[in-house]
Amino acid sequence: MPGVQARLRSEHQRKYPELSPSRWYEVAPIFPGVTQRMVNMAGERLTRLGTTRGFVILRAEHLEFRPARDEVAAEPDTEAIA
Repeated sequence: MPGVQARLRSEHQRKYPELSPSRWYEVAPIFPGVTQRMVNMAGERLTRLGTTRGFVILRAEHLEFRPARDEVAAEPDTEAIA
């Protein structure tokens, strides 16, 4: 899903301690060339996020989404402020 960013909803922070709810992550395709979100065996939509340590796959309902913008890279990292 090029051009999309996601961040963790604060109520799910305990499930994913490696992710910060104040940081926006790039959404990456589950498989090369696949631009649709994937569904697991339980019917839950999954999203793959690119992090500094690699990729994390988690349930899409645990995330907020927004279109990626060039200005986002220029925004100060709110994680460093907190």
